Amino acid sequence: MRSTKTFPDRRIQTRRAPAVLLGLSLAAMAACSAAFAENSRPAAAPVVCEIALEPVGSGTLITGRVHARQATQGAYALAITSTGGGGSTTIRQSGDFSVAAGGTEVLGETRLPGSPRSHHVDLDVTVGGRALTCADARL
Repeated sequence: MRSTKTFPDRRIQTRRAPAVLLGLSLAAMAACSAAFAENSRPAAAPVVCEIALEPVGSGTLITGRVHARQATQGAYALAITSTGGGGSTTIRQSGDFSVAAGGTEVLGETRLPGSPRSHHVDLDVTVGGRALTCADARL
């Protein structure tokens, strides 16, 4: 006589097969939907500028950078206004730049006394006749 344990186990396995297939199908659909959602997002900007203020010792390192997805040439204007000790100082620097595809170019960098909060930085970048203004990176 055959054991009755083997047949019920097989029935349970065949009952689970449709549920497993349904779960795998839903997972595949979710993956496809996620991939489509990723592709429907707008592409990153071709040129991005950045202002960084980093505390170093008793001062602040101020850096203006530009990042480009493709080889780019343009011009920049960097203005730093610092306050402290009863006075203020303004530093202005401008010039041309070029960036390799996928690269980053430091446009200006300086170290000034005082905390990052004592400095106001503006960086304007012009590429192909279009102006890009970086946000004030004041901390």
